[in-house]
Amino acid sequence: MYGKIVVPLDGSELAEGVIPHVAEVIRNRGSHVCLLTVAQVARITTSVLPDLLSASSNTREERARVEKELTTYLRAIAGKLEPAAAEVQVNVRFGRPADEILAFAGDADADLIVMSSHGRSGISRWVLGSVVDRVLHGAVYPILIVHAKPRQADPTYQHILVPLDGSELAEQVLPHVRALIRPGYTRIDLISVLANGFSDRTITLLTSSPPGLQLSTTALSKAEVQLTAYLRSVAATLREREATVNTSVKHGSPAEEILTHAAEVNADLICMTAHGLSGVSRWMYGNVASKVLQGSHCPVLLVRPPSD
Repeated sequence: MYGKIVVPLDGSELAEGVIPHVAEVIRNRGSHVCLLTVAQVARITTSVLPDLLSASSNTREERARVEKELTTYLRAIAGKLEPAAAEVQVNVRFGRPADEILAFAGDADADLIVMSSHGRSGISRWVLGSVVDRVLHGAVYPILIVHAKPRQADPTYQHILVPLDGSELAEQVLPHVRALIRPGYTRIDLISVLANGFSDRTITLLTSSPPGLQLSTTALSKAEVQLTAYLRSVAATLREREATVNTSVKHGSPAEEILTHAAEVNADLICMTAHGLSGVSRWMYGNVASKVLQGSHCPVLLVRPPSD
C-alpha cells in the first residue's frame, strides 16, 4: 500500500507544506513519489509579474520555457523527498488543474493523492480549495488532505483517530489504518457516535427495531452496548499489529463529536471513509466527512470505497 503517491503542487509555500507529511507516509515503504504541477492554458498577458502557472502556451517556445522552469522547481522539491523515497519523479502538465491531477493519478495508477487545502485566508495560485473539491469529487483514490502551514513542525502520525459507524463501507478505511501502524508506537482512537434527531434511523438500524418506532431509553442503551462491542472487536484486530487502541461511543452530531474528540486527544491524523451520494451509510458519510474536513486542524485521510 502507498507504493505510488501523487503530490500536486502549485508553487506556493502553503502547498509545499505537504512535503513533510509525504515523508512521514512513505517512511520505510520504498514508495515512488510523483510530483506534479499543472500550468493553466491562458491568453498572452502583459502582467508585470507573470505567473508561470498561468503563462501562455500559445507558442511552442513559451510552452517549453514554462515546462523547463517548472521542472527545475519540482526537482528542487524532489531533493527533500529523495532520502526517504525509492524514486521521485517530476511531471509538468498543461490544462485545468483538477482535470489534469485526476487524469495523471489514473495514468500513474496512484495509491494515494496528497494535497494541501488551506483556509479562506490562504492565497494559492490554483485557488486550492476549489481544486481540492473537484479532485475529491472525481477521485477514486484515497486522498490525504493537509491543512498546511508554512514552517510547521515535522508531523508524526503517532495518534490516529478513526470514526466508524458500524457499516461495511466505513470499515473500508481499516486497511489504510493498519498500513500506517508503527508497532509499539502508534495509538489509535476508534470512535462511533449515536446521533440525535434525524439519525434516530441509525439507532433503528443498529437495534433492528421496526422503522419509525419511537425508541426508548432501553433501546438507546442497547445500541450503545452493541456499538461498544463492535468497536472492541475492531480494536482487537488492530492490537494484533502492536498498536495501542482505545474505543469510545459518543452521543450527538457525528461531525461535531469527531472534531471535538480529535481536539481533546490532540490527534495527528483522522482516517475515515468518504463516499458520494450513491453510498449508503448510517451517518450519510459524504456530509459528515465534508464537515470533518472543513473543521479539522489535523490532516484527514479520506478513503472512497470501491463499491461507491
